[in-house]
Order: sequence, then structure tokens, then C-alpha cells
Amino acid sequence: MKKRPYIYADNAATTKLAPEALEAMMPFLTDEYGNPSSLYSFSRSAKKALADARAVIAECIGASPEEVFFTSGGTESDNWAIKGFLPYGKVIASAIEHHAVMNSLAYYDHFQHGPGKLLSVDKRGTVSFKSLENALSRRVALVSVMLANNEIGTIEPVRELAAMTHEYGAAFHTDAVQAVGHIPVNVEALGVDLLSASAHKFHGPKGIGFLYCKKGDPLERFLDGGQQEAGMRAGTENVAAIVGMATALRLCCERMNEVTARLTEMTSCFSKIINANIPEATFNGDSEHRLPGHISLSIPGISGEALMHVLDLKGIAVSTGAACDSRSTKISDVLKAIRLPVKLAKGTIRITLGAYNTVDQAQYIADKIVEYFRIVSK
Repeated sequence: MKKRPYIYADNAATTKLAPEALEAMMPFLTDEYGNPSSLYSFSRSAKKALADARAVIAECIGASPEEVFFTSGGTESDNWAIKGFLPYGKVIASAIEHHAVMNSLAYYDHFQHGPGKLLSVDKRGTVSFKSLENALSRRVALVSVMLANNEIGTIEPVRELAAMTHEYGAAFHTDAVQAVGHIPVNVEALGVDLLSASAHKFHGPKGIGFLYCKKGDPLERFLDGGQQEAGMRAGTENVAAIVGMATALRLCCERMNEVTARLTEMTSCFSKIINANIPEATFNGDSEHRLPGHISLSIPGISGEALMHVLDLKGIAVSTGAACDSRSTKISDVLKAIRLPVKLAKGTIRITLGAYNTVDQAQYIADKIVEYFRIVSK
């Protein structure tokens, strides 16, 4: 009997490297290995590749090339955005931010000797405008609200939140790690001052990302050393990874409408099977404003962790929540923030379908969840 291929459905944790990205990277891992900061001719190819990649990424997000700074990934970009505004005043964030923001905020609190303000969300995971309005003052330097949540998929009203923030003279940062490459992202249309992204979330290589910073906005230097990244982040650039990131992002933007349509079909198929067989199940997050292919499912009476392991044995990879929390069985801060009842929170799994998944795979995953539910419900 032929073994069924393993189904990867945890694309919010990481994504498969696009073959086109790998192909673009290879010359800079083999023959074109020059240091882009060097002055001799051998480095010209690397220097040009760096400039071209920066221009591609800038075009994809509606920015200028000089506003794009390369980093080691989303975590560093978030750290830089938060800590880079440390000298200028208070920093506040939503209650459902990624740990890269939350722990950077804790670092800020340590130096400011006081707790940071967390903005509340409703049951869909949408940040409260009232909460932001109450938190804003002329002492606030930066507000950080993610564009799309990694656990429940809700897309936040960032444009409106940023506009309110600017009325008080503060800057606005959005962690767009889950959004870039999957939904249209234009920094000018969003009105954000800073934006974080990570390549491995959109079929690029791991260990590379970028921070957008609007020209003219204050931002402290993050790494001291050489003059790379306009003197703001020292260290020899990872040219191969940067080229791979730019290639992957360009492809995602070009194929976005097609992929979104297929993901919509997949999630619709999955939801119909679950609703027909497990009416007690709850889909978390905003049903309309959400990431394509992102499913946060809670089933009362089961253990989400147990279900994850059962699916793994059947050749399916899903998550119980954010991958950064995979070793912890406690209820996540996001599920607490949306006030999900404990019995549902404990039975929550996250299924994130991507460009390389199919409708048949989505149906298979749903069928196996129903199969497990019927066994434990007897």
C-alpha cells in the first residue's frame, strides 16, 4: 500500500522555500560570494544584487528603497522598532502581539520602571479603538499593533488605528510578519511609520527579514560596527538570503489573487465538513477580516494537544497555537484576550493552509478531525 504524503498545514509557523527563491540564491552561495561593502570589481555583483533586492521589496510594499532595512527576521525587526523608540517616550501595544513585541515591551518597562499599556481586543481579536484613545497622550512615542494575528488570523484595522495615533504625534509600528506576501500591504495606504516582516513566512529563506521605517522618522541605530544599512545596522549582509527573500516576495505578490482564491476554496471545504459533523465547534477570529487559509478551531471536550499528535501520526502537521509556544500547554495570551471559554481554549488547534496545499488535503484534514472527535465523544 502506497504511503500517503505528509500534509504540511502549519504555514503560519513557517513556509516551504519557493524553488524560484532557491534558484536565485544559489549564485551568491557559490560563485558570487563577494562582500558587497568591498570596493573591487568582484563584489559588484553582490552589491548590485543587494540594491536590486531592496528595490523589489520596496516596490512590493509601496515604500522607497532607502526606507527598507535588512534584518535577521521578524523578531529582530520587532525588537528594533520597539527599542529604537525607547528614548522618545512611552510605547504601547495590543494585548495579542507576538512575543517579539511583548518581550521588547517588557524590556522597555524595565528601563521605564512601570508597566506598559496593553490595548484590549474584542471577541474577534480586533483592537478596541476606545482602548487606544484612552491610552494615547502626548507622552506616547510609539504604538505597536500587528497587521494580522498569528494565532487566530484576524486582520486589524491598522489604517484607522495609525491615523488616531498620529493625531497625538506618536509613531505607529505594525508587525506584519503574518501578512506580508499573503494580503496586499502598502505602507503608504496603511499610514504606518514602521513595519516588520520575515522571509520564511512567505516562502523565502529563514534567518532574514526587513524593517520598513518611514523616511524622516526617528529610529535609534540597532547594531554598532560598520556602515551597512545606512549605518543603522552593522554587519556584512547575507546577500543570498536577501535575494531569496526579494524573489519570494515578488512571486507572492504576483500570485496573490490566484493563491487567495484557492485558499478560500480550501477553507470553505474544511468549514463545511466541520460544521456538518461537529456543530459544537467554534471558529475563532474575525470571520470576514482574516488571513486567507488561516483556521483557528476550538472543539469542546477534546485536548487540542492530543488532537495535534493524533493528526501528526496520520501524516498531518498542524499547531495548537503559535509555534513559539509549542512546548507550553497553558492557554495562550491571545485566547485569553479574546475571552475564549477555558473548555474551548483547551480544545483549540491552528490549521494554516498555504500555496502548496490542495482542496483534497483540506478535506482530508477535516475528515480526520471528525473521525477523532467521534472516537473521543463515544
